[in-house]
Parts: sequence; structure tokens; C-alpha cells
Amino acid sequence: MQANVELKIVQDQIPRLFRRYAIPGIVAMLFMAIQTIVDGLIVGRLISANALAAVNIISPIYTLVTAIALTLGVGCQAQIGLNLGRKDYSCAKSSLANGLVGLICFTVVSTICVNIFAEDIACFLGANEILLSDAIGYIHGVMPWLMGVGGLFFCDYTLKGLGHPKFSTGLMTGTFILNIALSLLFVVLFDWGTLGAGMGTGISFTVGTIVYIVIIWRILKKMPLVRNAKVRWSWRTFGHIAYNGSSEGLTEVAVGISTFVFNVTLMAYSGEKGVAAYTVIQYVNFICISILLGVSNGVIPILSYNEGAGNMQRVSAVSHIAILTNLAVGFIFIVILIFGANSIMEIFIDKSEQPVLDIAASGAKLMALSFLFNGFNIFAASYFTAIDRPLQSIIIAGLRSFAILIAGVTLLPFWFGLDGIWISTPVAELITVIIALFLLKNRMKLNGIK
Repeated sequence: MQANVELKIVQDQIPRLFRRYAIPGIVAMLFMAIQTIVDGLIVGRLISANALAAVNIISPIYTLVTAIALTLGVGCQAQIGLNLGRKDYSCAKSSLANGLVGLICFTVVSTICVNIFAEDIACFLGANEILLSDAIGYIHGVMPWLMGVGGLFFCDYTLKGLGHPKFSTGLMTGTFILNIALSLLFVVLFDWGTLGAGMGTGISFTVGTIVYIVIIWRILKKMPLVRNAKVRWSWRTFGHIAYNGSSEGLTEVAVGISTFVFNVTLMAYSGEKGVAAYTVIQYVNFICISILLGVSNGVIPILSYNEGAGNMQRVSAVSHIAILTNLAVGFIFIVILIFGANSIMEIFIDKSEQPVLDIAASGAKLMALSFLFNGFNIFAASYFTAIDRPLQSIIIAGLRSFAILIAGVTLLPFWFGLDGIWISTPVAELITVIIALFLLKNRMKLNGIK
């Protein structure tokens, strides 16, 4: 079984290999987006627009946990692929063990702290008297289950790194379907409001994590070279895993921070209506971003293994297909949002709340321009993570989702008002794509690849 998986990565035709890893990645990320959107529909339609804004206010905490899980998960996935390509099975197994221990320690401490200081955290993140109750309810719903939330994403990347992308997609999809069912049960039948929406996510993700762990354990038993390898705990190994996956984690942290800055700025320019509109726009944008991430992160095992095995031309071929795919997806979503923004926004917000609809439709059209560039940026960050070049990956992730974006949200509204908030995203992506292209071309040149 182990030899068969490794043989396919180094010998299969590139288009077939790309489909085998990228399509499951896209499907899993799309289901994640759909689950997030359905949660938004449940909260926005069945509770209230203010409840939707309250959940968005709290999202930076949730994002921080997923950021750590992604950092360790992607870092482990890349190290597993690189070390399997080098036939270093002890390092591959040690990477998995080190990452898992680190994740458990972080989630235990976070669970205790967040639930004790729920009200203080909600107020700090910008919840006013109108949003505070719903914000605290969501914290108490999802935060007791942080180990399950973080574990799901970590195990997903681990299972893909072991060469089972389709299996991983099936498990992730089942988890999201369970999440939707439990959220409907707790919100509609039990009438638990944002507490129920949070519990639906927490419980379903915890169940999914348990199933993942059982499956990974059984797969490792069928991989004798990995199973029999010695595990070495090392702070150096753990630090390198965290460093190598840090761009993905930084992206998630930056999303949380930028969401906080967006919310504070929007509260100043348009109040709760602006925050609710931004929340809906983010749901729509998340669909496209999910596809781009599905492609980019899906091919990490291919890139890592072939980089470790020295197959540079295969690395180049996979990169070209991934970049072209992301560019095509971005163009399609630009067209959809420019011509259909009004209709799409009405799916989430009732027509009776016309001011929110108007703000959301206008903002969606402007933010859609970012899809011209972010597909390339997302792939470039994943590429550098896959080949164990975390610094370049951090630069790209930090620029597009943090440094330039925060500067834009802070400064552009002074000249363009509310529109300045929306155009800060495409401006950040445009500046980043120039730098990312330079870094990627230099790396390819060093590898002797055109």
C-alpha cells in the first residue's frame, strides 16, 4: 500500500495526478464554504441580521484556533511529503507526532481561557450592547469544542499527506453535513440562538476528528516503513513544522485581524448594517477562495514529494496547471459577482433590510476585482510551503492578507469613503502579485526550470 502511493506520486501522468489531489481538495473546501454559508443563512434568516453581525464579531477567535491547526497541519503535510520523498520515514512519523502534541497543548489552554473571559473578549472585539448577548452565546456554543475544531483541520492535512485525498474529502464532507443538521436542530427546534449555531459546529467537528484519528491510525498500521520508524520528540522539529506552515497560519490570523479592523472601520462608517453586509460578502468570497485554496493546498503533497525526490520538472508541470486553474476560477467569479451581486445578496438578507442589501451589493462588486490576482498569490504561498521555503511563503501571505490590506482599510476610506474599505482588498492583492511573481520566478530559475 505504501509503495503504491509513493509510486503514483512520482510516475503518474501529471494531469491525472493533479485531478487526483486537486479535485478532492476543491470538493472539501467547497463543502466547508457551503457549510459556512448555510450557517450564515441559519443565523441571518432564522435568528437576525444582528446575530449574523455578532457571529462575525467573534470570528477572530475561531480563526486563531484554525490558524494554529492549519499551521501545524500544513507544516506536517509538507514535512511528511518531503521526508517520504527522501525515504526518511522516521522524520515523517516524528513530524506527525510533534505537530499533534503541540496542537493538543494549544487547544486545551485556549479552551479554558476563552470560556472564562467570554464577555471581556466579546467587548474587546467590538461587540456593542446590541450584539453582546448573541456574541457571548456563540462563544459558549463553539469554544468548549476547540480541540475538535483544531483537530479536524490538522487531521485533514495529515491524511492527505499520507496519500489519501479522496478519503479525507469524504470524511470532511460528512462532518460538514452533520454540522448543518445539528445547527438546524439546535436553532430551529431547540431555539438556542447563536449558542445552538456554535454548538452545532463544535460537536460535529469533534465527531469528525474522532473518526479521522481512527482512520489515520488504521492507515499507519498498513504502512510498515512508517509504522516501524522511531519517533523522536524535538523542539527543533516542532519549531520547523510551525515555521514551515506559518504562512497558512499567518493567513488565518491575518483574516481574523483584518476582519476585526474591517468591523471597527465599518462600524464607524455605516454601523451594524455595514458589518452585516461585510459578513455576507465574506460568505460569497469564501466560495471562490475555497476553490483556490482547494487547488493550491491540494497539490502540496505532489509538490513536496517530488521536490524531496528531486523531480523538478514534475514540480514545474503541476505548478503551471495549478496557476492556470486558479486564474480561470478567479475570472469566472468576477463575472458572476459583477453581474449578479444584487441577486446573490438577497439570498442571505431579507428584502426588508434594503440598506444592508445595497451596501453588500456595492461592496461585493468592488471586492470581486481581487479575484484577478489572489489565485496566483494563494498558489505561490502554498508552493513555497510545499518545498520547505517558509520565508517566501510568509512574505506573500503577510503582504496580501495583513500588512498591505490593513494599511488600505485604514487609509483608503479617508479619500474614497465606504468604497475605500472595499477596494483595499484588490489593491493589496495587486501589489502582492508583483512580489510573488518575482519570488516564484527566482526559485524556478534556481531549480533550472523555465
